[in-house]
Amino acid sequence: MPDSHGPTNISTFRLRRRTPGSFLLVPCPKQGRSIRCQGQLEGSAATTLVACPEVLHIQEQPLAIWYAWQELEDHIEIELLDSPPVNPRRRHNGKQCSYIVPDFLVDMTDHHKRLVEIKPSTQLTKPKVQRKLAVARKFAERKGWTFHVVTEKELSGGHLLKNLRLLNRYRQACPESGFLNRVESIVPAAGIQVATLLSTLGHDDPGSIQAIYHLLATERLSFDPRAGPLDNETFIFPGGTISWDPFDSVWAPGGCSTDGSGGLSASLPPTGSSPKMFSFT
Repeated sequence: MPDSHGPTNISTFRLRRRTPGSFLLVPCPKQGRSIRCQGQLEGSAATTLVACPEVLHIQEQPLAIWYAWQELEDHIEIELLDSPPVNPRRRHNGKQCSYIVPDFLVDMTDHHKRLVEIKPSTQLTKPKVQRKLAVARKFAERKGWTFHVVTEKELSGGHLLKNLRLLNRYRQACPESGFLNRVESIVPAAGIQVATLLSTLGHDDPGSIQAIYHLLATERLSFDPRAGPLDNETFIFPGGTISWDPFDSVWAPGGCSTDGSGGLSASLPPTGSSPKMFSFT
C-alpha cells in the first residue's frame, strides 16, 4: 500500500476492488493513455479535465492518505499519519485507523495542484463521507494544494459537459486535410460565428460541420464551451486563443465545495441529533 507522501502510479483496480461500480476509460491524448474512472460521475469529471486547456496532467487515485480518528463526546478527532499503521489491527495510539484514496490529483499549467473528489450530492451529509472529505481537505491544505468536491450538480449543470461530449464524437473524424486547412485559415483572430464561417465556405452541410467540430475537438480551433450550446451562433477562434478552466467557474467555490470561505470546511458537522465538529492533531 502506498504511503501518503506523494502521488504514485497505483492500480485503480487494486485499491478499489471492494468498491462497487463499473470502470470507464476516458481517452487523454495529451498523456497518451486513458484515465481510468469508476462510474459515470468520475467519467464526466475526467472528460472535462481532459479537455481543459489549463490542465497539464491528471492522475487518478493518486495516493492513499492514512489517518487515525476517534469519536469524542462533542467532536471527532482526526490525525493525519505519515505512513500506514504498524499494528495489524490498524490502531494508532488507541484510535481507529483508515485511509482514503482521492479521485484525482490535477496539475495545472500555472503549477498549482488540485485534489479532486467526485461525490453524489446525496452523500455529502453522511458523517462518514464528511469525515473523509475533511481528511482530504486537511491533507491538501498541508501540501499547499486546493481541494475540490464536485457533484453531479456541477458536472451536469450548464453547457460545458454537453459541448465536450458532442465534440468527442468528432475527434476521430477524418475530413480531407486540405479542407481542414482551408477552414482553419478562414477563422480570424477576432473570431467568427459558425453560421458566418459556413456561409464563407459556401457549404452548409454535415461535412462542413464535421470539419469545424473536428478542428474544435483537436484544439486547432477554440471556443468557450461554458458560454452556451455549441451551434451556429457560437463564436470560434484560432486554436489557443480561448482558454477556460472549470475550477474558476462551474467548479468554483460558488458551485462545488472547495477550500476557502465558499467551500467545504474541515469543521463541517455531520447531520444528526448530536452534530460533532472535526478537529485535527
